[in-house]
Amino acid sequence: MKILILSTKMPWPPKDGGAIATLNLGKGLARSGADVTLLTMNTRKHYFPLEKIPDYVKDLIQIRAVDLDTRIRPLRLILNLLFSTYPYIAERFISKAFQQELERCLTEHDFDIVQIEGPYLGYYGKTIKGKALLTLRAHNLEHRIWDLRSKEDKNPFKKLYFHTLSKRIHSLEKNLLKKIDLLVPISESDAEGFREMGNTLPTKVCPTGMDMGNYHTKNSGNEIRLFYIGALDWGPNQEGLDWFFENVWSSILAKWPDLLLHIAGRNSSRYFSSSPPPNVHPEGEVEDAIEFYNEHTVMIVPLLSGSGIRIKILEAMAMGKVVIGSSIASAGLGATDGIHLFTADNAEDYTRIIAKIKKDPRILEEMGHQARQFVTENFDNLVLSNKLISFYKEQLA
Repeated sequence: MKILILSTKMPWPPKDGGAIATLNLGKGLARSGADVTLLTMNTRKHYFPLEKIPDYVKDLIQIRAVDLDTRIRPLRLILNLLFSTYPYIAERFISKAFQQELERCLTEHDFDIVQIEGPYLGYYGKTIKGKALLTLRAHNLEHRIWDLRSKEDKNPFKKLYFHTLSKRIHSLEKNLLKKIDLLVPISESDAEGFREMGNTLPTKVCPTGMDMGNYHTKNSGNEIRLFYIGALDWGPNQEGLDWFFENVWSSILAKWPDLLLHIAGRNSSRYFSSSPPPNVHPEGEVEDAIEFYNEHTVMIVPLLSGSGIRIKILEAMAMGKVVIGSSIASAGLGATDGIHLFTADNAEDYTRIIAKIKKDPRILEEMGHQARQFVTENFDNLVLSNKLISFYKEQLA
């Protein structure tokens, strides 16, 4: 089976959820016997030289990249808002150079499946249609993210823009269901969302798989060492941390003034352009995420808007860490509150959970073990990839 994956972002280095989701599935499909080609946009924001990708990755996946500048241009954004119904966030990924490279790929190879990583690549469906089965692999229900952001943001202009963007993306996702052949959502809750939009296509839920051998754990002790990791230039992450610092952190410090919070993530210096809150230590973009996980014990994920599955939560759980996250952050995982992780949606929840761990530090080891076991049993990359290959074979038969 020959599979072409299209991505808006170079999946190396695999430091954020989207990159990990694309890379892991590509590797898993290749290890399951598929001939996998990845055609990716190499944007300025996530640029990485193709020749520097490790050989073991290129031995599994043939990677082709097209340099593309997708930076937000205020004038174009305003013109789009006033004179178009197409979401500007998707318009940025329309590229003649990418179109031409896609056409070359389709001419040089007879692909069985072309899998687009997200709806913003739906523009290229007309080029693919009739040459292979077209699959949307939905990392999120994108319109839900922007709808939640519009409800949470206090700035009236942002609120209006996010609401407009959500409606446009909803229309884009709904119309895309008429153009694709197969749907592969990353979570069951997203699959339900697509059904509510009228989806009747053959559908296979395929979560992001984890290569558990990459997550080597070590005993980090029985002290609470709080941490956060995530791209600090992504709106939902910024929004969640803003809320946490405004509504939760002072309550925690009032009870435990010695607690520290270490924060790692891309563009940390821009997010913390002024002095960080008390006892908060920005670490920047860490070189070794695994080592960062191992240095800490409790991860916070105060996400207010999102969809799909939070890959960083899976990584933390795979590392045997205790996760305290919002209901939105843990949605889609299938994990049980109080057994595999903790759910917290307000300051009272956070202080109650931390007090519980302080009273019984064994929770750190016990829940960490249960969390790692949960990921092992439900998110093994090769198992999930084999199931997706079987689904594709059934549709091709």
